[in-house]
Amino acid sequence: MRVLLVTSRFPWPPFQGDRKRARQMIEALATQHQVTVLAPVASQGAESQAREGLEGVYFEGYRLAGPLRRGAAILAGALRGWPIQMAFHHHRDLGRALRRLAPRHDLVILQLSRLASHLSDLGETPIVVDFIDCLSLNAARRGRFDRWWLWPALAWESWRLRVWEGRLLERSAAALVVCERDRAAIAAAGDPSVPASRLRVVPIAEEASPRLPARFAEGGAPSVIFTGNLGYFPNRDAAAWLLREVWPLLRERRPEVRLRIAGARPARQLRRWAARVGVSLDVDPPDLKQLIAGATVALAPLRAGSGLAIKVLEAWSMGVPLVASPWTAAGITAEAGEEFLIADSPARWVAAIERLLDEPHTRDRLVAAGRRRLATHYSRESVQDGFLAVVEVATRP
Repeated sequence: MRVLLVTSRFPWPPFQGDRKRARQMIEALATQHQVTVLAPVASQGAESQAREGLEGVYFEGYRLAGPLRRGAAILAGALRGWPIQMAFHHHRDLGRALRRLAPRHDLVILQLSRLASHLSDLGETPIVVDFIDCLSLNAARRGRFDRWWLWPALAWESWRLRVWEGRLLERSAAALVVCERDRAAIAAAGDPSVPASRLRVVPIAEEASPRLPARFAEGGAPSVIFTGNLGYFPNRDAAAWLLREVWPLLRERRPEVRLRIAGARPARQLRRWAARVGVSLDVDPPDLKQLIAGATVALAPLRAGSGLAIKVLEAWSMGVPLVASPWTAAGITAEAGEEFLIADSPARWVAAIERLLDEPHTRDRLVAAGRRRLATHYSRESVQDGFLAVVEVATRP
């Protein structure tokens, strides 16, 4: 079968959620189908790296609109009732490529609802929508925690995204999302007559890595770590909340503990704040997982966002015990107290961290359970089977 996968970003390097998802989908589908990837034009080096290990996969590129055209597209999209996300990712060259390529394929897979403006370019070709996560939920949660004067715009964006998520679900032969919370949110936006089985949960895969037990940092001091794309609002908000609400209490009670924050695109304000309160900030570390492996405890204090927090899977992968917020926990398939500890206030965060610092047997128990969860729910084999099953359903007569 000929499958066309359409992405809004080139799927390499696979360090962000949508790129990692695209890579895993390509690898899975290529085992049984002829796959063509339609993505923004990348550098020759990036495309060569992306092709490594992908026999029989073809790449087609489209040019992204420039700043002036994107600005015009956002204005035109507003008049049409499009969400900003959708208008921003509307490109004339992508439309032309879809009109040329879609009729030559048996199935088109659209990655993320932001590509919904190109539905009309697909003709009658059956489609699968990989929502990955619920962008309307993402915008709504941001409205609760971002600057107050952004709330009206975020509420409008959330409402329009919800409308288009419903339309995409109705148009698709099958659809995917990475967690149950987001599946329920998207299903609620669609036509009640759409079968619930059309939208399926297939998570992102993560393999357990060989690792020694959690060790202490230099000088024998324990360390706790928060990681992620620090330019992404949910991570930016979580880092700020951690520094403002938890770190002063933890530092007062356990002055020997070190806090590390690591990731890409930290804002200048976060850099200054971290330096002022004695927190290590690692910008674009060459090996993020090794930083996680060196920590005693991993933290996931997200209050906003949507989908599956990959930082949870990475902590399990590297054998590091985790403390998570209720919102983070709602996006994963696991049980609080078994695979991780949960905390919902600054005082409880400090208590949970102290418990893991003081109880090696609890750390070991959580680590073992988390790695078992990876093997049963987030393995490459189970995710690959999920992708292939959805394609089979979508193309069934």
